[in-house]
Amino acid sequence: MPHSFLAVALLMAFSHAGLAQDYRAKVQGQVTDATQAVIVGAKVTLANTGTGVSTTRETNTNGQYVFDFVEPGNYALTVDQAGFSKFTQENILVQVRADVTVNPVLTVGGVTEQVTVSETAAGVQFNTSTMEITVDRKMLTELPILARNPFTLALLNPAVVNRYWADRNPFFMWSSSSIDVGGDTNGRNDLLLDGAPLMMNTKGSYAPSMDAVQEFSVQQNSVDAEFGNSAGGTLSLSMRAGTNDFHGTAYYFGRNPKFNAASNAVTHTPNEVRNHIWGGTLGNPIVKNKLFSFTSWEQWRKREPRTNFMTMPTELERKGDFSRSLNADGGLRTIYDPWSTRLESGRYIRTPFSNNVIPTGRLDPTSVKMMQDIWGPNNAGDDITGVNNFKETWLFSLKYWNFSNRTDWNINDKWRVFGRYSQFHNTIDELHTVKTRALTGWDGGAMYAFNVAGDSVYVLSPSTVFNVAGSYGSIHDDYYAPNVEIQESDLNAFWPSGWYRPYIKDLPQIYYPALNIGDASIGHGFYWIEHPKNASIRGKITHIRGKHDMKFGVHYRKHFGYVQYPDLMDFNFNSALTAETFVQPNTRLNGSPWATFLVGALDGSSQAQYIAPHELTVHSFAPFFQDDIKVTSRLTLNLGLRWEYDTAPADRKDRVSRYLDLTNPIPEMQSNPPVIPAGVAALRTSAPVYNGAWVFSDSENRAMFKTSKRNFQPRAGLAFRLNDKTALRAGYARYITPVAMTRTFLSGDVRLYGFTASTATPPLVEGIPTNRFSDPFNSRYPLILPLEKSLGRYQNLGDNAAWDAQNVEGAVNERFNFTIQRQVPGALVLEATYFFNIGSNLPYNKPLNMPDPNLSYTYKGALDASVANPFFNYLTPDKFPGPLRNLETVSVGRLLRPYPQYGDLTQQITPGRRNRYHALQLRVQRQFANGLGVLWTYNYNRERTTSFFNDVDRYADNLTFIDSNNPRHRMNIAGTYDIPVGKGRRLLSQANPVLNAIAGGWSFSWIFMYNSGAFLRFPQAIVSGDPAISNPTRSQYFDTTKFAPPEPYTPRTNPWQYPGVTGPRYANLDATLAKFFPIMERFRLELRWEAYNLTNSFMAANPSVDIYSSLFGKSVNQVNRGREMQYTLRLHF
Repeated sequence: MPHSFLAVALLMAFSHAGLAQDYRAKVQGQVTDATQAVIVGAKVTLANTGTGVSTTRETNTNGQYVFDFVEPGNYALTVDQAGFSKFTQENILVQVRADVTVNPVLTVGGVTEQVTVSETAAGVQFNTSTMEITVDRKMLTELPILARNPFTLALLNPAVVNRYWADRNPFFMWSSSSIDVGGDTNGRNDLLLDGAPLMMNTKGSYAPSMDAVQEFSVQQNSVDAEFGNSAGGTLSLSMRAGTNDFHGTAYYFGRNPKFNAASNAVTHTPNEVRNHIWGGTLGNPIVKNKLFSFTSWEQWRKREPRTNFMTMPTELERKGDFSRSLNADGGLRTIYDPWSTRLESGRYIRTPFSNNVIPTGRLDPTSVKMMQDIWGPNNAGDDITGVNNFKETWLFSLKYWNFSNRTDWNINDKWRVFGRYSQFHNTIDELHTVKTRALTGWDGGAMYAFNVAGDSVYVLSPSTVFNVAGSYGSIHDDYYAPNVEIQESDLNAFWPSGWYRPYIKDLPQIYYPALNIGDASIGHGFYWIEHPKNASIRGKITHIRGKHDMKFGVHYRKHFGYVQYPDLMDFNFNSALTAETFVQPNTRLNGSPWATFLVGALDGSSQAQYIAPHELTVHSFAPFFQDDIKVTSRLTLNLGLRWEYDTAPADRKDRVSRYLDLTNPIPEMQSNPPVIPAGVAALRTSAPVYNGAWVFSDSENRAMFKTSKRNFQPRAGLAFRLNDKTALRAGYARYITPVAMTRTFLSGDVRLYGFTASTATPPLVEGIPTNRFSDPFNSRYPLILPLEKSLGRYQNLGDNAAWDAQNVEGAVNERFNFTIQRQVPGALVLEATYFFNIGSNLPYNKPLNMPDPNLSYTYKGALDASVANPFFNYLTPDKFPGPLRNLETVSVGRLLRPYPQYGDLTQQITPGRRNRYHALQLRVQRQFANGLGVLWTYNYNRERTTSFFNDVDRYADNLTFIDSNNPRHRMNIAGTYDIPVGKGRRLLSQANPVLNAIAGGWSFSWIFMYNSGAFLRFPQAIVSGDPAISNPTRSQYFDTTKFAPPEPYTPRTNPWQYPGVTGPRYANLDATLAKFFPIMERFRLELRWEAYNLTNSFMAANPSVDIYSSLFGKSVNQVNRGREMQYTLRLHF
């Protein structure tokens, strides 16, 4: 059955289709009299004070009422019953997915008498055990959010960890999804806008402007079975809707370098941020009480600085003269000839170049040509070695616009619908201080996002509501940087042989070849063309019966689209190739990556490739059932079950590979096995296994792997009302990561073998380079060509290969929370939570053809010796096609693999890793009322995840728990305060217009964030004693004398990190000061001044942990920017 028909069939089978992961709320309660006797049949009306739309229910036999699908906003609730005074509760704030309890107590009286309660309803959650933080409209509008991305508000929850490397601008679509929510959920959260899914596999998509958002919430643990499609984190936005009045804003945000502090205190470069943002919103009735519209528009013109540190060659070094190049100890950085490598007295050594100068005749001709495009230093560097002698603050320039419209139609008392259209466009350019085609283009490109959604709610009866919704979204995220684009003729000038030609077919653009020379990045290899899409149909029905509030639903999602990651060539040059040896060289004192580049020495780490585009599709189905049982007036049980089934990715043209069958013997090798040299065979602990058959997808088996049908996700929780101000809650939820987030399309790991081809440069032979940069591939070592499926089972024989596990079990997160919540005077809600997450089946890459590292530790340099390659020109190219057939000699170690006929073999997304996360979380929150709103949060956490400690464990597939390096302590304080002076406020409320214009109408808002330092992770080393020191400074964060380079051919024994050895803490204060001027009755003008990093604090970057670096233990950069000021003019009406 086609998947689309299956989706419809599932919807019909459930007799309803509706909105999974709803953003709307619930208002419920119990109506009693003064004796606490329940009142049956009372008329309860809930009215939205903005739209005038009201809904009426009657209390049941337990005196209970429930309003479901309540749009976020402000409400009033009234209760009418004969013989009792009319009851009215005003100021009911209903937030995203809130569960608001209002328990009216009726007093005996006449129908004309009325009891009105204007105090804000309690903010304690009495009916749900879900962990959630909601940011209301007031805070959302007034808090200083530099990036103007509403998903950034998730960081106010200290259980949320930012994993994105750059500014969290709304058009940086990775930024919205790149967070952890209560443990490792990076890229595996569910992002929702009005209930519509936004995730494109592991990447976000559309984000509305801040002024268009009503509220934002982040769920850390939802016990509601309606929520899933993630590893446990859910971020939800609700758009503003129109009301019965015309309301809106027109605004301008500006930033000017004149008002900013230096961007980077290390480079002392001025802050060149220049930003112009303008836009507006309009909410209006089309037909009063019936049809409403809300529209937003925002546009940016922005320039902001980026910092780039590199170590570039001096004028002498550019010519091959390293006679004045110093090492970290102040001595000469000796340059050795890699082609002079030889074995003497059991150790490989090399001969230094005379006078430390590379002869002109030894300079690689391609390197010499490229050096003409490569720029030089602009400062002396951070120490005597000249490290970081190029420090650039360049400008990132963008043009962006964002449009959204939501239209709500209340057709009648039973039926209401809404539709939304949203889109943004953004283009990025880079303005560097140096002009050369060899510059690395970091972010140039075009980013477009599109999202439409529709929703319908129909009341079948007072106890049953039917809901159906759907959405469609797409993005275009394409790299494009014409300033570093070159032509085929430019490649030909570098390499007249034209070796690259088979790989440039169908490339959209060709960029300057990517060169990684030490810490310097030249040119651009990898780039991206991402056009993913998603579509969803979502459905549910809610039904209230007695004490049961039930909902049944089903959710269908489809992920599909076009993705390509061209990466024509990448060449890597390191210090080791021109150091004194290739076995554990001391690159702190010897060798230079620029010397390696100039002599054109290549090892096996460089490559050229043609990456074919793919068009994958995944279908997802998720029925669920939830029952919230009001056991007593105090106790509510939340019980649910969700089942998710995802299909595995399949390519539209059936080009994907499935796996390598290592149980299938290779016929030719059984009858004519290669002859392994006797000396090598003597070292093996087992005989070679000549198995392997590559399995492609076909019309009968289109998917990349098999998926599980056992993805049941139970949910259970309880909420107990101790009194009207206090609740105890406990919750449990299982989340299983969806296939689209486990095997993401947006990754270079998806390789269409046969259609994609990659060739690595040949490896060293006993430390001697095989090929030079000017001739990296030739007739003796040619490119591997893309031959589609013609090689059949022999695909990748003689080469590296990676494929996905064939029985994929989604990663499981079992989430638990125990919470006590109490409302205290001042409308403050206090909350303490113990939360823990038990993760299992987390995916990892499993090596399947790794030689036993203990052999290397035993026989040491003997395994680096070269021997005749038994696979050299073995069989025919159609039976043994890989690059291994082109090598005359190979190292002894290479032939010690279990399957020596292959290179590295990796089974991806193998289930098996585990995670443990424990946290104590505290929260104090006051929703905005009487001029003040505050949110204080704190998180103390301990996390550990299983990994391979060293190569011995990797070979044995032995995963052990290793502590996370995340900061242990996080604290956030956010708030907004209307200074109580001036018209309509507590002080000087009757001030004359002049005094009011000066002293009245001021407000202040702030966000303060604090993280303790992250634990530093160290490479393999000899460590003697505890490296922690009591007074770390930027020049020495730990005791560097405790570390020494490891001995060659020894396993790692030192820990990854040490107690008390952390990087710098992080603290930041952003603040806003605003002044409101009334113009007319319906108009007021807001002037706002925002300061980001108000105190202009310097936050140091983590120190270097490279024991071979002259900067080992030192912090030489800044992770934040200097103070930036933003001014705002906003008209409210």
